[in-house]
Amino acid sequence: MWRGKIEELRLTRAGKDWIFVSDAHFTGREPEGMETFLSFLNSQKDRMDHLVILGDLFEFFFGFKEPFSRAEPFFAFSDYLPIFEELRYLYHQGIRIKYFEGNHDFFLHSFFSKQFEMEIEVYPEGNEESLGGKRAFIAHGDLSNLSEWRYQAFRRILKNRWTYRVIQLAGPHLSRRIAQILSDLSYQKYHTTVSSEPPPAFKVFAHRKFLEGFEIVILGHSHFPEEVEEWIDGRRSLYFNVGDWMTHRSFLRFTPPDKFELRRWEDGET
Repeated sequence: MWRGKIEELRLTRAGKDWIFVSDAHFTGREPEGMETFLSFLNSQKDRMDHLVILGDLFEFFFGFKEPFSRAEPFFAFSDYLPIFEELRYLYHQGIRIKYFEGNHDFFLHSFFSKQFEMEIEVYPEGNEESLGGKRAFIAHGDLSNLSEWRYQAFRRILKNRWTYRVIQLAGPHLSRRIAQILSDLSYQKYHTTVSSEPPPAFKVFAHRKFLEGFEIVILGHSHFPEEVEEWIDGRRSLYFNVGDWMTHRSFLRFTPPDKFELRRWEDGET
């Protein structure tokens, strides 16, 4: 019955905005930051049709599916609950939610349905969407730089069923400690030097997608908000990097049929 009601609500939202966010990297230990994000979602709910999360919403997010011992709770991410409860509320308001797994997200294909009875569309990699009748490629973006072959190989090791089984057996507490160590090492390598220019690899990747026939490319992962326009064979093509919620509070709004706004949100705005 509730599914029928949700579909009815979705019909009333057709034509409203798509909101894209990426890279909040919540750990559960920053209540003020999470509250700001919840305020943002609440401010957008009446004009939003789709919420698209481009990965790494949390610092570590794995689709644990079984209890680990009688002493451990079934739900492994209790400190993330405010975010999940808000997503469930939005879902029951008829808002479609899509989650594109990032490099901090693992094995989420059935997590939301089993834990919260939400039918969220989960994409382990990129996916094609139609935005205003135009072909759009959407992904987290961590696979954009083909020259980073070491990372590409490391990702293949992390994102396979054997690693998932090891993480499942290790349980949430040990897995999160290990993930934090790896995250700290990654941050020291890739984010301690602040650049005044966005990484060029993302624009190169978007250009390749334009040559494949896509007219819109939307990515995250770079932590650098960016908007680029290209004209290819007389066709206007747009690349957006949503940036990150963690530092820039940036997001992308798509208002059908063809309006895009890359913005930064200030607490209290509507």
